[in-house]
Amino acid sequence: MDIFAKAAELGAANIPFALATIVASSGSTPRGKAKMIVLADGSSFGTVGGGIVEAKVIDEAKKAIDFDRPIMLDYALDHGPGERSLDMECGGSMQVYVEVFGAKARLVIAGGGHVGLAIARLASSVGFRLVIVDDRPGYVTPERFPMATELYVRESMDEALAAVPMDKRSCVVIATHASDERALRSFVLRDCAYLGFLGSRRKVRVLLDKARAEGVPDAQLDRVRAPIGLDLGAETPEEIAVSVVAEIMAAIAGRDAAPLSGRDGELVILRGGGELGTGCALRLRAAGFRVVILEREKPTARDRAFAFCEAAYEGEARVEGLVARKAECLTEARTLLAEGIIPLLIDPDCGFVAALAPYALVDATNAKSNDCLRRGMAPALIALGPGFEAGGDVDAIVETQLGHNLGRVLLSGSASTDSGTHEACSGDSGRARSIAGGLLEALLLLKGRVKR
Repeated sequence: MDIFAKAAELGAANIPFALATIVASSGSTPRGKAKMIVLADGSSFGTVGGGIVEAKVIDEAKKAIDFDRPIMLDYALDHGPGERSLDMECGGSMQVYVEVFGAKARLVIAGGGHVGLAIARLASSVGFRLVIVDDRPGYVTPERFPMATELYVRESMDEALAAVPMDKRSCVVIATHASDERALRSFVLRDCAYLGFLGSRRKVRVLLDKARAEGVPDAQLDRVRAPIGLDLGAETPEEIAVSVVAEIMAAIAGRDAAPLSGRDGELVILRGGGELGTGCALRLRAAGFRVVILEREKPTARDRAFAFCEAAYEGEARVEGLVARKAECLTEARTLLAEGIIPLLIDPDCGFVAALAPYALVDATNAKSNDCLRRGMAPALIALGPGFEAGGDVDAIVETQLGHNLGRVLLSGSASTDSGTHEACSGDSGRARSIAGGLLEALLLLKGRVKR
């Protein structure tokens, strides 16, 4: 089978896949040079040797597709006791580089008018696959939308909307001439990465209130972005397109669309401001990240005098020269971030995460169970300690059990279950440094800056 022809076929069909390549081998191995394509469902084309090693590569490649990040795999085929050893007789070793080729995001534009056309032109130029939906044949034609890969034009808008296939990576912009309500009703209960519609604040309020009265759950309506776009003072269709496409790009990248000027790093949300969370916050700030802490109404810590969670009671806490201050709302939290202060929000259920759009969400509660985190809440979801599964409900785990594995990063599997309660983890403790160091490694691994 021609691997490159298959890769080209998958790319043309907009199907994400991973390409696994043996980049080094020594001793006896099933294959010395080989490539294999792996799809998200685990099906594969080509081979890297079969047997246990190939099954392991396929499993890791599926996770890489899910993470949308490459990974270097290093295996010893020797029955050894180490983590990299596989139960194989060959005795050699091999390294496999897994590269991910993600599908382009689909942008579904309901409405082929002047604004829809301007959005389509700009979105196409930055790599979106365009899908146009309308009930006006004269507006939606291959000649008018040559950049579109899919056109859905029917006699009624309901028929056109129903014909559009959707997936969790799809983005939707509603900008119809007279069918906003029908388009909203069609898309609001379907899984997608972004949903927004163009309209005045009054129109937005009326349509959302009507949908709520019809029984659409608040959780689904809260996903809707309306009025759509960033506040750029846009007026013309072309200016509106810039505003809308910029917001979509920020949303799917997990960014907050704040100006780069004045920022001192990417945003990490720490769930938990006890000794463990405080030690991590100090290390993250030293590494150039911005930090927000989410806490319970009445948090606990072994020594609150050395924990940022004290801000929940006193309004402010100072540890090693850094200040955390309780914020009553998102606006106040953003103001504190701009001033170099760590905001602490009372938000045990992570309700503010979507609006803050962090790069990473880190569970530092030491609760030993997952009560609300789910993949996709942030580009990187990391847990400190047991109660989670890396590659399952989180992207990575940092080991917190005392011993030689303390601070180790896990991209699959679970942390040790007998970690016990954390001892004092103030910012200058060796244990906190190890855990915080592991957290930084996890952030870098998930960001693709270093290879494992």
